[in-house]
Amino acid sequence: MNKNFKFISLVLSFMLCFTAVAYGQKTSGNIEGVVTDANGAVIAGANVTAKSTGTTAGYNQSTTTDSSGFYQFSQVPAGTYSVSTSNTGFKTTNTVVTVNIDKAATVNTRLEVGAGNVTVDVSSDATTTLDLGDTKIDTSITKRIIEDLPKGNGFSSLLKIAPNVRPEPLAAGFQIDGASGAENVFNIDGQEVTNFRTGQLNTANNVNFAIVQEVNIKSTGYEAENGGATGGIIQVVTGGGNDTWRGNFGISFSPAKLQGEPNVILTRFSSATTSTNTP
Repeated sequence: MNKNFKFISLVLSFMLCFTAVAYGQKTSGNIEGVVTDANGAVIAGANVTAKSTGTTAGYNQSTTTDSSGFYQFSQVPAGTYSVSTSNTGFKTTNTVVTVNIDKAATVNTRLEVGAGNVTVDVSSDATTTLDLGDTKIDTSITKRIIEDLPKGNGFSSLLKIAPNVRPEPLAAGFQIDGASGAENVFNIDGQEVTNFRTGQLNTANNVNFAIVQEVNIKSTGYEAENGGATGGIIQVVTGGGNDTWRGNFGISFSPAKLQGEPNVILTRFSSATTSTNTP
């Protein structure tokens, strides 16, 4: 009996491990690129450092380029980073880049001969990123877009900016690529929060934009790790802290005079019933 219990416990442990891997959701991206000199020749052994500059909590990693001048930082939390590249006899280059969920931010650096620092600003904050090696269609709603567009309190108020998303009024959900709102999956920081009864997003999980770093909407050809949906995958990553004190304050209200009300003239109708009495 004791041996059977140990065997069953071991089997269950393995099953739980594989289940955790199967349902693990990606909330990060990569930073990669090639370092070359002014003539375009690759530089092996160059030092590359990626350091968080936004709301990503304390990310600071270093690596060196390989024989082909290539480097990569994997599983980098979504956010803004400063990528510093240096090598003996060359100027140090600092590049600012934005990492989006499940995307590779490419930072190809060309070092100049000499000593000193030069800063290059690179903007990769686009709503749609074309990746020839990717099969899925996705839209990233980044922090910059969130700050620039009018919106409601919760992140779901901006989902409609994706070209393949439209509201589903009767069920209070969202249709993605024509699929019903009940066929979507919602993840917040890698944890699924989809309502198990309706397949919709509960109001309590419609988190406020104040703590949202990025919203990613996937559809059509997404990876097996994002399985479980026949519609779309909505991933939300919340921001983290860093070594800089910051905060915000806001208030939201809905004045009664500015609310839309039914037009009594347009919605009014009447019906008449005529009865005929026959002897």
